[in-house]
Amino acid sequence: MILEQVLPQEIEKRSFEIIESELKHPLDPELAPIINRVIHTSADFDYAENLYFSEDVLKIAQDALRKGATIVTDTNMGLSGINKPALKRLGCKAVCFISDEDVAKSARENGMTRAAASMEKAAGIPGPVIFAIGNAPTALVKIDELRKQGKLRKPCRK
Repeated sequence: MILEQVLPQEIEKRSFEIIESELKHPLDPELAPIINRVIHTSADFDYAENLYFSEDVLKIAQDALRKGATIVTDTNMGLSGINKPALKRLGCKAVCFISDEDVAKSARENGMTRAAASMEKAAGIPGPVIFAIGNAPTALVKIDELRKQGKLRKPCRK
């Protein structure tokens, strides 16, 4: 094995070069930055084949970010991977409620997971919200339930 010497500020750039060289086929140019970031974060090349994007998701997300969106994650690890200075420049923020005492209490009292209880808390956030769920299926189920009950706002549209 030959180890490559890379300066700290060049590590991410080199990682993305390696990812792109390993991919079996070119990615959709609009989605490539997202797919490459997911692969970089997870080291799982299967994401190049199995990530699903809803119609107009990029336009909807960009519009929400322009309007000062709050990104809600289901894990603190997910939260740690979000570029906070970039969000701040956009007037946005990111939060994770999974470790909040009120969320733990609500989960116990209502017989649900903390992930589900944290999504209930997130439903009360004013303004646009982007849910970034990666670990907890119960968070997704709760988001769908809240959406069907009309407790979540519709996505931002241009």
